[in-house]
Amino acid sequence: MKKAAIFLLFCSFIARSLNAEIIVVPPAKTVFSGERSVFTVFVFNTEEESIEINLPDELICQLISPNEKTTAYATALPSNITGRWTLKKNSFSKKQYKLTIPNTDPGPVRFRVEGLVADEVMFAVAKGPAPTVQKGIDPDEPLSDEYPSLAALFSLYQPYAVNFTAYEPVYFLIGADPKDSKFQISFKYQFFNKDNSITEDLPWLKGIFFGYTQTSFWNLKSDSAPFEDTIYRPEVFYLSNNLQIRSKWLKGLFLQTGFQHESNGRGGDVSRSTNFAYLKPYAIFYNEKRKIGMLVSPKIWAYINNDDETNPDLEDYKGYFNLEIKFGKQDSFVFGSTFWWAREGASGQFDVTYPLHHLFSNNFDLYLQAQYVDALAERFIDYKERNRAFRLGVAIVR
Repeated sequence: MKKAAIFLLFCSFIARSLNAEIIVVPPAKTVFSGERSVFTVFVFNTEEESIEINLPDELICQLISPNEKTTAYATALPSNITGRWTLKKNSFSKKQYKLTIPNTDPGPVRFRVEGLVADEVMFAVAKGPAPTVQKGIDPDEPLSDEYPSLAALFSLYQPYAVNFTAYEPVYFLIGADPKDSKFQISFKYQFFNKDNSITEDLPWLKGIFFGYTQTSFWNLKSDSAPFEDTIYRPEVFYLSNNLQIRSKWLKGLFLQTGFQHESNGRGGDVSRSTNFAYLKPYAIFYNEKRKIGMLVSPKIWAYINNDDETNPDLEDYKGYFNLEIKFGKQDSFVFGSTFWWAREGASGQFDVTYPLHHLFSNNFDLYLQAQYVDALAERFIDYKERNRAFRLGVAIVR
């Protein structure tokens, strides 16, 4: 499941990085279930400057008929361009993929490619011809390349993996003092996708997610390199669609509310545990011509069933409110900051990220990240102590 989830995160990054129009063209000839077919992805650059394109060589596709939904795995044709390429202004390019049509009911199907911001298309699937009896295997016949990777076969049995997407930043950072090293993983899972019959009647169900974030503080200075503290944050939340009450100059306005548990998974005197009910709006500004955007997201919360034995005064150090602000260019530097206030003082975390592919001839899909923190309650185990640290490393979600 981890490989499929990482693949889908990668596709979602590709979709966000393409500041262009994407059109999926279905197979041109009659499509028979069980047989191989070819479809095309067109990318149109309507900007006034060149952009970089990086369509993956492997795609996960969904075919939805009135009675079922099936998953198919598509691979790029060998003659197609691979890796990143530059698309000049007011021009287009295309990439063709092959896939084997699943054995689905004959009739019209809706077809979509996961991770690409493109409209669904429709085509008809005819019942495949009767299979021929295989009397033997020709040793000179080349092996099938229908499943070129483990993920290609894996996805056949894991159709729900498409519901995994990125959530909070994902990074690995080494401290200027190695004892302050830190890494974080995070994902969210959508319980009900948009093609379920229940979401057609109750569309708000599409906004229900399970989220998980884990932040670990790793003492790389010690011989045994122990984890000084790990914070586990499972949660269930609702995330709205882009609200129509926003002003025209505001590209995005979303509302998230949920319940989050936070603990360090330890026992005795070093155990820490609390729960939150929270409300978090997102306001997003974006200039499409300059590709510059800004996110402003305040968050307020209330403590529920806080552990009054081991962290009774947590709110004095963590507070009830924080403010997240991010600003930067789409494929360049992004500056982020999070501030929070509490009775015992103010705290802040500052991050800057930059795509490493600019430094490695478009061959490295990671971000360089620098982080400085001056905060109370950054770590759970010693939440009363102020921590000051500078860290440098890489991120895959910023």
